Amino acid sequence: MNVLFTEEKLTKYAEQFLKANFNIDLSIPIKRNNRLRSSLGRYVMDAAGNPSRIELSGNVLTYAKESTIIGVLKHECIHYAYHIQGKDMRDGHPQFEKALEQFNAPSTETLKVGKFFIFECVRCKKRGETRLKRLAIKPNDYRTHCCQEKLRIVGETIYRG
Repeated sequence: MNVLFTEEKLTKYAEQFLKANFNIDLSIPIKRNNRLRSSLGRYVMDAAGNPSRIELSGNVLTYAKESTIIGVLKHECIHYAYHIQGKDMRDGHPQFEKALEQFNAPSTETLKVGKFFIFECVRCKKRGETRLKRLAIKPNDYRTHCCQEKLRIVGETIYRG
């Protein structure tokens, strides 16, 4: 985990953010979830629709820069605040997106965070990238989209948001 951001520090930041901007107390935990792969964070409700927890991806906490981590946390806190206030908290809703902009929080699917493997088509040399660790380990099991040819791994890169 990014040394600067323990679950306790994330919780403290979220409590201050929610109190200062929405006059709401945080009543749910903030947790790291290493199983989140395609999302950077999520606001979780129980089966009855009550707030349960906020989760941040292990990739975000491991690879992202500080401003990205804070931005993702703000995004999830806004989901929580809007839910508590009875407002529409869905991603893409104009009121929700306006709040994200107001608090300088990223919109959904606008950030790239984590380790990516760079591959190349053996025929046309076109390059692409993937998060799939298995592709890096067993590239012969995969084919490119461009030529339906074998590929080879040519490197890796880390995106920090």
